[in-house]
Amino acid sequence: MSLTSHVISSSSGLTKSDIQSLLVLLYKLVKFSKASLQYMQYEYNYNYIPPLAMTGALPLPVIKVELPAQELPNLKWVLSVAQKITLILVNDTVSSFSSFFDRSVSFGLDDDDQSDNLSLNTKVQVLEDIEQKIQDAESNQELEKIAFDLASITQEITDEIVAASPSIEVSFAIEEISDFDRQIMAVDEEFESHYFHGNLGDIDFSASSNAEDSITDLLSSAFKKIINSDAKLLELENTEPSSIEVEFSIGTSANKPSFEDYNKLFRKISLPEISSRFQEDLVFAYMQVAGPNPLMLQKVSEQEDPLQITDEQYQQIVGTSDTLEAAKREGRLYKADYSKLKNMENGNFPKQQKYLYSPLALFAVPPSGSPSRSLVPLAIQCQPEHPVFTPLNGKENWAIAKSIVQMADSNYHELISHLGRTHLFIEPFVIATKRRLPANHHLRILLEPHFEGTILINYGAHKILVANGREVDAILAGTIESDRQLTVEGAQDYLHHFNNAMFPNILSSRGVDNTSQLPEYPYRDDGLLIWNAIQKWVRAYLSSYYTSEPQLLADQALQNWAKELISEQGGRLQNFGEDANGTIKTLDYLIDAVCTIIFTASAQHAAVNFPQGELMTYTPAFPLASYSPAPTNPDEPGDLMSILPPIEQAKTQLKVTYLLGSVYYTQLGQYSNSYFKSKPQLSSALLTFQNELKGIEQEINQKNRKRIMPYKFLLPSQIPQSINI
Repeated sequence: MSLTSHVISSSSGLTKSDIQSLLVLLYKLVKFSKASLQYMQYEYNYNYIPPLAMTGALPLPVIKVELPAQELPNLKWVLSVAQKITLILVNDTVSSFSSFFDRSVSFGLDDDDQSDNLSLNTKVQVLEDIEQKIQDAESNQELEKIAFDLASITQEITDEIVAASPSIEVSFAIEEISDFDRQIMAVDEEFESHYFHGNLGDIDFSASSNAEDSITDLLSSAFKKIINSDAKLLELENTEPSSIEVEFSIGTSANKPSFEDYNKLFRKISLPEISSRFQEDLVFAYMQVAGPNPLMLQKVSEQEDPLQITDEQYQQIVGTSDTLEAAKREGRLYKADYSKLKNMENGNFPKQQKYLYSPLALFAVPPSGSPSRSLVPLAIQCQPEHPVFTPLNGKENWAIAKSIVQMADSNYHELISHLGRTHLFIEPFVIATKRRLPANHHLRILLEPHFEGTILINYGAHKILVANGREVDAILAGTIESDRQLTVEGAQDYLHHFNNAMFPNILSSRGVDNTSQLPEYPYRDDGLLIWNAIQKWVRAYLSSYYTSEPQLLADQALQNWAKELISEQGGRLQNFGEDANGTIKTLDYLIDAVCTIIFTASAQHAAVNFPQGELMTYTPAFPLASYSPAPTNPDEPGDLMSILPPIEQAKTQLKVTYLLGSVYYTQLGQYSNSYFKSKPQLSSALLTFQNELKGIEQEINQKNRKRIMPYKFLLPSQIPQSINI
């Protein structure tokens, strides 16, 4: 079964069929770990998400993904994903039948039932603890043991959930061989056929030792056990509860859920802190500087009047010691403008009408000397023709206006800031590096750790996430066609203006680089610490190879790399290099360009990816679509709950964002390549880089004690080397 061959089995994203196919794919990757992968040519494909440059290849045997074989992940990544899928399934199954597990404690079922429920919590904690063991593993032998531990605890949890759910009418397949078993057997048969007959083309097994083969066979066996347990959870999750259970089941008010209904989705995945604070105005504003998409805020110029509010209104919100004109003149007035969304078409997949708006929000920083200088929300206009709402308009309508901003912010985040400007922005650099720089070239050696997994995860994005009728189509607000178009435009904004896409330049262009005007901006402050550390490391590294500008010009591989990046038959970048031909003439420019690549692949992706798992799992705080029109009369109270996504959509959002935002693989600055250690000048520079990252970690932790909410997404220990999820 290929990555795309399964059929959607229900009306929402991340269905039983989706998860089943993903598990089978992971099993195939485990089987492929026997292989010693030979070099395969990287080619451009402009048809996946036209007209962006992505990677294409002939389908690999057995796995049947259209990628160079060397882009397949290692076992550590595979097990990390499997562990998260199991945790998601456990959480989803328990939340689907939450009433039974609640009644087993709340309504005084016998002591054995209550102790079972408590022991389930303990076992789930064991499941969660396996994540760190996977990250710490240093050999296949360790991964083998961890895989069996994961298989064992998954089976125990599954058996306990099934045994503890007598009121649920579970009807597992009667036949001796399940659908999962058939698929796994088919993979084994096809793989063995290719393996013994040598029909795997560029995949060579001869280099694998018997010991490694044995380990991989054991891992395959453990993975089968994980899949079988997950299959039971999937079957249970998709089983109709009995009539008794329906009376108490989650989402009985599915057409108009309550916050409690959303909270009940979090049974074995922790309810995030944002769930209790998202309605606070200061937290709403704080998300502009420390949330999933801290990239929208821009300073209002003295010539602008973005939203019409009076000084009287302003002072009622901010305080009488300040004026709107003073805030503007002193550079303390900011806006978040989502006009890029204005041409988006409202979606209706899978079955309900959705609404996407392009709001404009206005914020102010109180003047110097104020007790707090945190960003304050002033006004919101949901559409250009709509009225302006302020905190003075009444709690419900103001809550709706904030929700519409968060909905627009979440769509902008997923399609532009995340997919377009990290994932798809980096891929052309991966292809050009693999094609134009020899394996022993110092720039390729530096960059390759920051490219690991990117092509594979991008392939999954265009084949699954942004495919018709799949996850993005189901939970985001626009049609999938307009989603893809927005993503392309967002990526091209950076790809066509590369020199403007450097982190300090982006801050400066939005007017948010002045710390006295905007004192509280964790993304900016922590990001600059990381950027400066990367820049010192890159300068030390490249300076050891290039001591003069003629050396740069004479490096033909380097210049060919740059030329391919700007070619229409290559990466299709613009404004890259120091002239129209993409020539790299100075060391300073090369350092800035390489810093931009490494920072985007590591820190920038971490800043926009991991808030998904920490914040965006909670739908009321970050709705991905509105489900009723925005209010157009400030004097008529609206209905916030009718705007928010239904429970089924919230369940899908939780699963997708948690999976994408909780798999941590590799760590910034921790290079496994012994190349850096073999050269004294590089070894010393790398140690300096690593020590600086440790100091930054301590500094951020110190700052987080005083922040409205801790900002953890740019802690160096939480930044992977590359875009690999």
